[in-house]
Amino acid sequence: MRFLLTPLALYHGANGALMLAAPELWYSIVPDVGHTGPLNAHFVRDIGLAFIAAAAGLVIAALNFKNSIALWPAAIFLAGHAGLHMAELGVHGAPPLAGARDLATIVVPGLLPLFLLTFPWKKEVRS
Repeated sequence: MRFLLTPLALYHGANGALMLAAPELWYSIVPDVGHTGPLNAHFVRDIGLAFIAAAAGLVIAALNFKNSIALWPAAIFLAGHAGLHMAELGVHGAPPLAGARDLATIVVPGLLPLFLLTFPWKKEVRS
């Protein structure tokens, strides 16, 4: 699992760090975020902290997947965020490129931790 959890942790952690350190920059470079309303730097920083916390859970799980309890809070936040985007796409629609972008950058990376928790992995058998 480490080969999946580590890049996910880097991805979500970098996003959260940018949101926390430079909310104005984050707001200006993330496509279509302006459609959600004007910048609220405090709110962007709050969400950045949630992404950093999720990344920390991914790191802990990457270091010891047998202790997957650390992955649950990250999976709940990230899958919830992905689900919100899927619901908005379903209700409001999006141009094909925007939908594909959200799928690749939000939905898949958001649902992957939940998939890793619920997939019936075979336990390693030692003789």
